[in-house]
Amino acid sequence: MANHQVLNLASNHPLTTLDTDKLTQFGRLNNTIEGLYQANSNNRTTLALAKKVKISADKTTYTFTLWKDSYWSNGDLITAPDFVFAWRRALAPKTKAPEADLFDGIKNAREILDGQLPAQALGVSAPSKFKLVVQLDHPMAELPQKLAYPLFGPQNQRIAEKYGKRYATKPRYQVYAGPFMVTTKGSTANHWHMVPNPHYWDRQHVYLSRINVKTYHTADAAWKAYDNGKLDEMRLLGKADLKYYEKQADYTARPYSKMLLLNYRQHGRNAQVNHVLQQKRARLAISHAIDRKALVKQVYGNTSLTAQGVVPAGLSRGLKGTADFAAAQPEQRALAYQPQVAKREWRLALKRAHTDRLTLSLSYLDGTNSAAAAKALRHQLEKHLPGLTLSLKEREQTINTLAAPVNSDLTLTTQRAQYADPLAILSLFTSNNSANIGHWSNKTYDRLIDQASNAPSFNSKRWHTLLAADGVLMKEQGVTPLIQPASTYLVNPKLNGVIYNTIGTQSNFKSAYFVK
Repeated sequence: MANHQVLNLASNHPLTTLDTDKLTQFGRLNNTIEGLYQANSNNRTTLALAKKVKISADKTTYTFTLWKDSYWSNGDLITAPDFVFAWRRALAPKTKAPEADLFDGIKNAREILDGQLPAQALGVSAPSKFKLVVQLDHPMAELPQKLAYPLFGPQNQRIAEKYGKRYATKPRYQVYAGPFMVTTKGSTANHWHMVPNPHYWDRQHVYLSRINVKTYHTADAAWKAYDNGKLDEMRLLGKADLKYYEKQADYTARPYSKMLLLNYRQHGRNAQVNHVLQQKRARLAISHAIDRKALVKQVYGNTSLTAQGVVPAGLSRGLKGTADFAAAQPEQRALAYQPQVAKREWRLALKRAHTDRLTLSLSYLDGTNSAAAAKALRHQLEKHLPGLTLSLKEREQTINTLAAPVNSDLTLTTQRAQYADPLAILSLFTSNNSANIGHWSNKTYDRLIDQASNAPSFNSKRWHTLLAADGVLMKEQGVTPLIQPASTYLVNPKLNGVIYNTIGTQSNFKSAYFVK
């Protein structure tokens, strides 16, 4: 190992909060959080803050025994009540986490989310200091995968109550259970630092002495820093010069379980637009008018993949070495590029709405790839769908982008899987999920997702139920999948030991180190 073990990273956005209940993307902060489980590079889960787990015969009660020598960064013991406090707080109306839907399936979580019960009714309890009991509404085969996500980590109740409204607003008002902590010395919103947590249970395997994170407001500034050796990782946005960088020693392309999607607002203010977008025929026409291969090549470059369905490639495989779920997805013909079919379907949809022209708005997030994708989509759709005019609307990034009101007819979003199971994506499009921003609703789909959610294990029946649900969503085009983007980076070749996850949070620097 090198003597100098300082990692320098870039961030696109300033550090506005350290509160896990106010984050939709944990980014670099995932290295300060740890829960009952942790995910490894193979999308498998291993116990972390939990020493062991006992599961009831009916698979609806999990009893975790915590380690008795795990500490917060301030030296406080990490105890079972810290988990109870954290989970209840995530669901409480005052704090309600943007991704609180992930608790669905834990006893009473849905009723709490719907405002029918208080957060104290959640099926989690601490009968003793190091014993945590989690009760479920039904068996959940995917529970360990879910619990590895940072949202399910503990929070120090004593510290939260001590600081009140100031809690987690600045580094000095927060404590950490993970391998790193945000230091109070020199950290600002635009330039912050993480150092090893001196009380972390596995401190001996944390090798970096410091992680510096700086916000760069322009790509030119970040490039200059990377070229001058002040950054150890540089993300390549867009497809510019990718062919050149692919040959460099510091180039890497990382797959990730996320999907670029086109969402349809079916209950807007314009009755005629609603009449069109509520037709399955119109949504299929839009899907058939999109040349996904050209879109990938034009916007993202060769490392990204065209969608085979709504579930990303590499997220989950079946039992006994069966095919990747993405490749097995039914109704892939709904995503086939068929411009002539698209024209015919579109004309029929307009005829049923008693019009031959339609103007739709398409919104996209402020960002290089999003803007390029929106412009390329507009070109393809206006070219192949007669009478269609698309107006583009840029929307700003927010802490909870999905909670913002939908103000366009078509919306480009990127959805990612928080745990390694097809349900992580498919459950987002049930009638009552907040991620289903177009409010598409199908009773058969909801029933199939409910059946898969109730399965006691990853068996063949559950697998085929999920495939059937996927088929319903694709046949109806409740949402239209476009691209599975890959993330491309230049990374210091001397950096080793980083775990790059394809689900949940991307980069785990716990055991990272530099070689000479």
